Amino acid sequence: MADSRQPQRPQDTGAGSRFVINLVGVIGLLFGVLPIVRYLLDLSLFEFTVAPYEWLRLEGAARFLPPAMVLVVCIVVAYLLEKRLTRD
Repeated sequence: MADSRQPQRPQDTGAGSRFVINLVGVIGLLFGVLPIVRYLLDLSLFEFTVAPYEWLRLEGAARFLPPAMVLVVCIVVAYLLEKRLTRD
């Protein structure tokens, strides 16, 4: 008689998905939160975090827009990835 059981596949623990979610979080912190903190407190310690935005030459409150956009996008992407991970 032939064995009618399906071959067992190893369950995906989601380690790769968790890594991507954490990576998105780190990007959000580095290029979203830290530039905002740098602008608010005028800290030269976080100068490297505003380098991607320097070419825009924004002044005043407009300086906060690019880091805020990065932060919001990272939060949304991490939320959607987390939602997909819990659904699967």
